[in-house]
Amino acid sequence: MPKPFLTYALTFGTLSKMYFFFPFDLQSKVSKNFAHVNEKQLGQFLTVMTKFRNVCAHNERLFSYRSKDAIPDMELHSKLGISKECSLYQCGKSDLFAVVIAFRYLLPKQEFLEFKRALTIQIDSFLKSTTHISEEDLLRAMGFPANWKKISLYRI
Repeated sequence: MPKPFLTYALTFGTLSKMYFFFPFDLQSKVSKNFAHVNEKQLGQFLTVMTKFRNVCAHNERLFSYRSKDAIPDMELHSKLGISKECSLYQCGKSDLFAVVIAFRYLLPKQEFLEFKRALTIQIDSFLKSTTHISEEDLLRAMGFPANWKKISLYRI
C-alpha cells in the first residue's frame, strides 16, 4: 500500500486546520479510522494537540501548560474517577494529561503502551534527579490524576 505522502509534507497545525475545512461527511470518514471517536471529538483532540505541539516547537514550558481549548468529556475521564467540580472534570481536559487521553483514543494500543512506558521513564527519571518537587506536585502541575498509569487498563 502506498504511503500517504501528503501528510509527510504538511505540518501538524496545517493538517489540523485542513480537517476543519473538510465537509462534514469527509470529517466523518476520517473519524471512523478511530474507534470510539466521532468527528467533533477528533476536532477537539486535534485542536488541543496542536496547541501542545506548538508549545514544544517554541521551547516553552510544557509540563504546566494549559490550553484555552479542551478535549471533550470522554469515557476514560469517568473510568479513571477524575474528580469534578461544578460538573467539570478537574484534570485531563486542557492540560498535558488531556494529550495523554487523546493519544489513548487515537494511537494503536501497542504504540500507546510504548508511549506510556517512555513517559513513565521520563517522569521517574526527573523525580529521581530533583528534590525540588514531589511526585504529587509534579503530577498535579501536569494535570495527571494519581492513578494515571491505569489509563491503559480500561477498554475504550
